[in-house]
Amino acid sequence: MSKRIVNPFKLFCGGLWLSLFFAALTLWWHSGIALTEVPAELERWLEDVGLFNAALVYIVFYAVRPLVLFPATLLTVASGLIFGPWLGTLFTIIGENASANFGFVLSRWFGRKSVASHLSETLSHWDARLRENGLIAVLSMRLIMLPFDAVNFGCGLTAVRHRDYAVGTFIGILPSLIGFVLLGGVIAPGVQNRTLVVALSMLFMLFGFGIASTLKRRDALMQTAEKAPEDT
Repeated sequence: MSKRIVNPFKLFCGGLWLSLFFAALTLWWHSGIALTEVPAELERWLEDVGLFNAALVYIVFYAVRPLVLFPATLLTVASGLIFGPWLGTLFTIIGENASANFGFVLSRWFGRKSVASHLSETLSHWDARLRENGLIAVLSMRLIMLPFDAVNFGCGLTAVRHRDYAVGTFIGILPSLIGFVLLGGVIAPGVQNRTLVVALSMLFMLFGFGIASTLKRRDALMQTAEKAPEDT
């Protein structure tokens, strides 16, 4: 049995990534800022740099956020507070999709080959199934709001096509994304009809869960239909 040769460049990048993560963790620890205070701190930090610069900083930070595993939900809520519910939604759609695809590419580059070479027969079957049904699988995971980075990195280790992952992510994150941005927008200054904004936020989240439930029932019916000819 030949030994797998470790790619020195990947090893270097992995070490650099780990160093960056612990450096960011140390800086946050010494800052004394609680995670729940982050949206308000971001608002104070970005309020004087102008809309364009603030949006650019926000989108870039959101995109590279997987490197330090900063909670995506806090940034999503912060966008509503900083930019208001409508511009916040636009900027978060850009940043969150960039973040999701960046995390996917990182995970696939670092670990897909290693995982694929160690899959059992059963796991290989499910890996192939995920490749064929990746769009629906990713869409369902996003709609029920599974942990954002777990989906990003986990899907990167599987055989799911990047195209299916990107499309499933783009569509699947919309209900919860809009819901959380609207919640953040409720406390933004100058927002009118706050009760309506909260109601819309809840409506979008419930809408996402409703679609996920429908997809789950559809998948169960399809699996039953596939097994029926085998039983006859």
